[in-house]
Amino acid sequence: MEPDQHDVPAADVYTADLEPRPGGPLLRRARVAAAFVAELAWGLLPGPSVSDVVVRRRDDGAEVLRVPAGDPVVPGDLLRYVREQLEVLGPEEFVQDWQPRVR
Repeated sequence: MEPDQHDVPAADVYTADLEPRPGGPLLRRARVAAAFVAELAWGLLPGPSVSDVVVRRRDDGAEVLRVPAGDPVVPGDLLRYVREQLEVLGPEEFVQDWQPRVR
């Protein structure tokens, strides 16, 4: 008997990692420079995200979710949260919770 989708954590179906934001090397350098300037301004200016949290299907690598990772100084905070959600939610529930952002 196959396990029910509700018995399988989303982490068995999806994986989450940090990936560079879309754009070429010039745009990436501009984001890094802007993040550095924002850091110099003691947080008075919002820093651009230089990475995205990307959720992909384990079976075929298809992208399911891509969201900016946020603060360039601690991009792992959102990644950690998404990974926690993958552990506690089922695959369908994860997609429903992230629906506005899921592709």
